[in-house]
Amino acid sequence: MITVDTVPGPPGPPTAERMTAIEELDYLLDRPDEPNLVLMETRCHGHLDRDGLAEAVRVAFAADAGARRRLAAVPRWGRHPYWRPAIPPSAATPLTVVSWRTPAELAALRERLFAWPIALADAAVRVTLAVGPEYDVVILQIHHTSGDGIASLRLFRSVADAYRARALPLHAVPAPPDPPASPAPPNSPAPPALPAPSALLAPSAPPDPSTPARARTPRPRPGPRGPSWPGSVTRIARQGGQPGRPGYGFILVSEPVARPAVLAAGPQPTVNDLLVAAVCLAIDRWNAAQGRASGQISVTIPVNGRPPARRWQGDGNRSWLTRVVTTPADRADPARLLGRVTAQTRAAKERGRSGVDAMSRGLATGWAPVGVKRRAARLVRSLTAPVLTDTTVVSNLGLLPDPPSFDGSGTEPMWLAPPCPMPRGLSVGAATVAGQLHLSVRYRLALLDRAAAGDFMAGFRACLRELARPEPETAPATAPATGPEGSARS
Repeated sequence: MITVDTVPGPPGPPTAERMTAIEELDYLLDRPDEPNLVLMETRCHGHLDRDGLAEAVRVAFAADAGARRRLAAVPRWGRHPYWRPAIPPSAATPLTVVSWRTPAELAALRERLFAWPIALADAAVRVTLAVGPEYDVVILQIHHTSGDGIASLRLFRSVADAYRARALPLHAVPAPPDPPASPAPPNSPAPPALPAPSALLAPSAPPDPSTPARARTPRPRPGPRGPSWPGSVTRIARQGGQPGRPGYGFILVSEPVARPAVLAAGPQPTVNDLLVAAVCLAIDRWNAAQGRASGQISVTIPVNGRPPARRWQGDGNRSWLTRVVTTPADRADPARLLGRVTAQTRAAKERGRSGVDAMSRGLATGWAPVGVKRRAARLVRSLTAPVLTDTTVVSNLGLLPDPPSFDGSGTEPMWLAPPCPMPRGLSVGAATVAGQLHLSVRYRLALLDRAAAGDFMAGFRACLRELARPEPETAPATAPATGPEGSARS
């Protein structure tokens, strides 16, 4: 017998990876007028070195295959979308640098970025450095098909760690002049034109405090309409939004972490339960102020599906979804509401992972070509929205054990905002860093305008305080809460 020893050759080319069911569903339902992008944003303590940040982004992308993967070309009769292998690290700068001078300009920039879809064939992630007069803001956008909040956090942390590793100090110097716009990736959809500064400031300026704001004093309307037919889901009342207008707006605030009230019996609520209960109560009161009655309010809650040992690791969209439902009777009593929410979240944890619902799994199977499934998925979602699409989404990252930090302090504010396509039209995001709860309200411009969204956020924060445990009179003073864009609130 002859034995031949062989030397292993180089590994073969990596193969394409089929999308998971939840990734495929996100891909099928993605629409250009509602880009399915996750926001993660931090406000730096001063200014960053832009060349250092560009290099940090390159280093982080080179180490993260998930950030470099792309959508494979879908054959005409292909029944599933696939991720093509991660492209080799590029020497090109995957960073856009822009400038802003006022909070209104920063808010308008954010709206513009989230009206600009990410073409998955060319990219899955965008990073923007927004240079301000006193501090910089770093905005990370990741296509939700490619990653969830945990994947976004992991990549964001990698960028911040790579920046600190270069030992470049933060510079407390005035912002430089506007840099030239970075070129968009090949074949990417062109971003909408940014209006002139005067056009940005006009609709964005805060209302004159000497005159009552329209959203704060809803105009008289007929008596509340009766609840929708049984089993239907309550929708958030439109106020100031322009039907058919694409894109999103954002309200970002920070405040000390509130602790939920102690219940007399049953499991005790967490901060996440407090957030869910408060948003249900806020929607109920918001609709009542617009002359609408609320029936069933249901909230989608993404749950991290990674194993406990890798809870903060791993790319991709690995979350699964659970639902919490409240009725008018629940919301009539704060203690009952908090207990009802807490009981449902505990039951969901005991049941464990449920993934996506049966209908969604069916849409993501290989029963038809991808183009046919996309049309079917959108039709089914439209027809079943009254009973299957929840009122809103609450995504809470919780207490971050190692938050992204560009100066090493671990105290920079950081916000998360999940997508909220219609008919939801509004989502709430939360993250806790160094004892501060950073809250976002993301809203469709077809549903609310900026003034109305600010009023909704104010109502939501009031509901949080109402449902929270009263602070002891001897409690030490805390840092002042911040309003939209981090401005101090009196």
